[in-house]
Amino acid sequence: MYKLKFLAVILFASTLAGAQSVTVGTLSSVQDGTTTTITVPVSIAGPPASAVPAARALASLVVNATNTSGILNGSNTFTTIPLNNVVTDTASGWNWTTNSYAIPTTGTYLIVSHVRLVDGAPAGVSYGQGVDSINADSPSFLWATTNGTRNVVMNTRIVQLTAGTAVRLFTYIDSPSPVRVIGASLSIQQLP
Repeated sequence: MYKLKFLAVILFASTLAGAQSVTVGTLSSVQDGTTTTITVPVSIAGPPASAVPAARALASLVVNATNTSGILNGSNTFTTIPLNNVVTDTASGWNWTTNSYAIPTTGTYLIVSHVRLVDGAPAGVSYGQGVDSINADSPSFLWATTNGTRNVVMNTRIVQLTAGTAVRLFTYIDSPSPVRVIGASLSIQQLP
């Protein structure tokens, strides 16, 4: 009997301190064929919900473009790909004029991008895509070679970015005659 009174005092004191009380089970006792069951509330130690800081919102961008007649014709130059369909932009960082995304806060970001060339592009053409602040060949640029049928190159990386940096999806197609890009997408997700 004394143990139960002591437990009740602890639970009551925890509840007064702002902890939340939840029922996690029952306690049963059998004596002389009679079962006595009591419900035991247990307090979860911790600060009241109002004292827990809210998680900060993480930046998220998803933007794409698809057009079978071509969203651009690439040939022997690094070219920013125009993306005309913003699916998500939680930080309102997409710039329609420059087709770039201004990083809202310094941090770690997951970048996933893809570029698809027109079906039947000539075999053996080097092409690639990257996401960066400048349109240039770099470790972040991924190269591939066309196969004569369907050609898609995907690029995934985790990178540290500084607030205010404008990044864009760009391509290079190493061909004397233009090759159409018919699809592209860019996803930039800030990591916690």
